Amino acid sequence: MLFGYPIAATQNNWLHDCLCEAVRTIHASVDAKKRYPGWPSVLPKVYRETLKSRTGLRDRLKSYHSAVRRLTKAERDVVLDALESENRIGDLLSGACECARNDGLPQDIQEPVAELFEFAFGLLTDLAVRDQQYAAIYAASSDHVCPFCGTEYFDAPGAVREGLDHYLARSRYPFAAANLRNLVPMGYKCNSNYKLASDLLRRGDGSRRVAFDPYNHTRISVSLDDSEPFDGTTEHTPNWMIRFDPETPAAHTWDEVFSVRERYRRDHLDPSFRSWLDQFAKIARRTGVRGDSDAELIAVLKWLEDLYGDSGLQDRAFLKAAAFRMLRRHCEAGHQRLLKHLRNLVAQPTPLPVADPTGSSMSKDAA
Repeated sequence: MLFGYPIAATQNNWLHDCLCEAVRTIHASVDAKKRYPGWPSVLPKVYRETLKSRTGLRDRLKSYHSAVRRLTKAERDVVLDALESENRIGDLLSGACECARNDGLPQDIQEPVAELFEFAFGLLTDLAVRDQQYAAIYAASSDHVCPFCGTEYFDAPGAVREGLDHYLARSRYPFAAANLRNLVPMGYKCNSNYKLASDLLRRGDGSRRVAFDPYNHTRISVSLDDSEPFDGTTEHTPNWMIRFDPETPAAHTWDEVFSVRERYRRDHLDPSFRSWLDQFAKIARRTGVRGDSDAELIAVLKWLEDLYGDSGLQDRAFLKAAAFRMLRRHCEAGHQRLLKHLRNLVAQPTPLPVADPTGSSMSKDAA
């Protein structure tokens, strides 16, 4: 994840807080062998007037109460513990605590929990809470791109809202389904093609993993420094080595779930590299560089690196900056094949060799 969202965007979390308090009230009444508090008395007093017309919520709380009454005290404690632990989002993502999944709860309570909190999630739209959260996140970012890929733009508030991902999947952790701390705007491709209902806490084999906390996360950067300038998918495409800085276990989960390295390489670096070299050659010629000075070639690469380094995430600038940085470092280290290739590009404003769609090179370097 390239950057995080402001925690302030989750402050309007009153519906989640209200629902959790209602659930605790239900458990307390059952433990004390008291009657169901009734509607809307089961809700905290401050929210009763706002929610009393929401009969769908009323019915689901009543169903939840009926299911809780069928459980033993030990089973009820397990469920109540799940309510609390599933909502320790930051601790779960960092590995500081554990929680049960819905399929680990008593059978009788699984469906009522899922239906209750799924319904509450829907209410977030009706009550405009989702719009407020999205507007706060959009306003806090100058780049307006999905932080999980850095390449897909977010539409402004007022347009069709971006997908709101349940970072901890609601099918597994339903008590967190309406918690804004667990709801994350995400670009369509990241949400619908990669993340889907992946479990960020556990791999397919059940082993534990940690993940970035979207609301408590600093920026990480992408480095291409370890790439080789040639002989990737074609002769003139770099053999990309993509590294995250810092390279943490959470960064590994990010790549596992969102296929970040594969997407950067396949969708952006390989198809765009040729046009980036074209840009390098054009700028070199416009500034009077004729390719007979390695220092001048390196200076143009550095200028492009700095230009895109100052451009944030706009138009994949972070990938362009990393690519020009990689080329500059190789040139400074005396990579003769690369220097020769760049000199020829600057000297000959002719089309670059065209990549064979099958993956093999169709023509030789001008060298």
